[in-house]
Amino acid sequence: MKYLVFSLALLSMAQHAQAGPFGIFGRRGGSMGGGGQAATPAGGFATAQDAAWHMARIGRIGHFGGNPGYEGVGCGATPQAAEMACCYRSRWQPREVGLAQGAGGMWFACCRY
Repeated sequence: MKYLVFSLALLSMAQHAQAGPFGIFGRRGGSMGGGGQAATPAGGFATAQDAAWHMARIGRIGHFGGNPGYEGVGCGATPQAAEMACCYRSRWQPREVGLAQGAGGMWFACCRY
């Protein structure tokens, strides 16, 4: 029984170590393959809304791939604040915006240009 509990705990830690946009080894030397980005969840990040939902679910901002162009991400107390906190938002008009509210009430935004 102790071996089973230890194995499950070790597996859980290994899964969390792979989390994030660049995995354990970063962009240059990773085990991720395919351009150095971590594998996307089953649905992927084909839309800005998918990326916003993912950020709201994990409670932090980040670039997770799935976008061939420029992308800005941000968070704020309101949807408008989150969108305006995105990189390049004050200079460029986004072609796609995704907004989602996290469990703590914080809003997350993804703007794709």
